[in-house]
Amino acid sequence: MKLISNISEIGVIKSVLFEKLCVIENYKKIMPENVSKFEIIDSNSFIFSIKGMPSIKLKFGEKIEYSKIILQSLDSKINFTLTAFLNKIDSKNTSFQLEFNGDLNPMIQMMVKSPLQSFINDLSLNTLKLV
Repeated sequence: MKLISNISEIGVIKSVLFEKLCVIENYKKIMPENVSKFEIIDSNSFIFSIKGMPSIKLKFGEKIEYSKIILQSLDSKINFTLTAFLNKIDSKNTSFQLEFNGDLNPMIQMMVKSPLQSFINDLSLNTLKLV
C-alpha cells in the first residue's frame, strides 16, 4: 500500500529542514495530537503509539543529503517505510511531502488506510513547527 501526504510549503531552505529531520528528538515536535506515547530509543530510532493502535518503532534508513530521508519500521508486524521528500521551491522555501509504503494484506489496508493517511498528512503539516 502506498499513501502520499499533502505537500507542505515550509519557509526555510531545504538543507536546514533536512538537518532538523535528521535529529530524532525533533520527531516528537511534529507528532500529531493523537500520539499517546513517544520514546527515543537511541540517536537513530524511536518508538511511538497512536491511541488505540500498537506501538511502532522507526529507525533511520537511507539519508540522501538535503532531498530524502527514509524511516524504516523496526521490530514490527508490518514492514513499511516512511519517506520524506524535500524539494527547493526558491531560495527561502522548501516543499515537504511524506510517502508511506507498506506490505499490508487487503483486510488490514481497509482498516488502516484512512487513519494512516490522516497521520502522514498531520506529520507533513506539523513539520512547519520545526522552523
